[in-house]
Amino acid sequence: MSDYIYKLLEALPKKIAALSSTHRELGDAALQAVSAALSETQLYYKQLESDEGKSPDTEAELVRLWRSAAIPMRHVDQEFAEICQYKSQYWLEPSSWSREKVYEFRIELNSVQERFMRQLRKESFVGK
Repeated sequence: MSDYIYKLLEALPKKIAALSSTHRELGDAALQAVSAALSETQLYYKQLESDEGKSPDTEAELVRLWRSAAIPMRHVDQEFAEICQYKSQYWLEPSSWSREKVYEFRIELNSVQERFMRQLRKESFVGK
């Protein structure tokens, strides 16, 4: 029995390292997805500012990007995952969201960008 316990304990560091590696990979995937959604959203706002007009195709893509960001983010930060999902819902019909509602759900772009940067700094130290 003690030999069995010894073997289990001996294998523990490898298992912990594998879990840490998996967590980093999940964190990286989540951050990459949010980064893509943020970048495309920022580009779209620049397009809107240059009077190119609204683009239903771009808004549909933003719905997909933010929804895709929410899924892996749930493994890292549940609250941030919900914010990403709210961003997706926002882009389904932006005109139905008042400024107050945008602030209430914390989905204004600057707030999401700051949250992303905090998560980016946090994830960079996982496993170190």
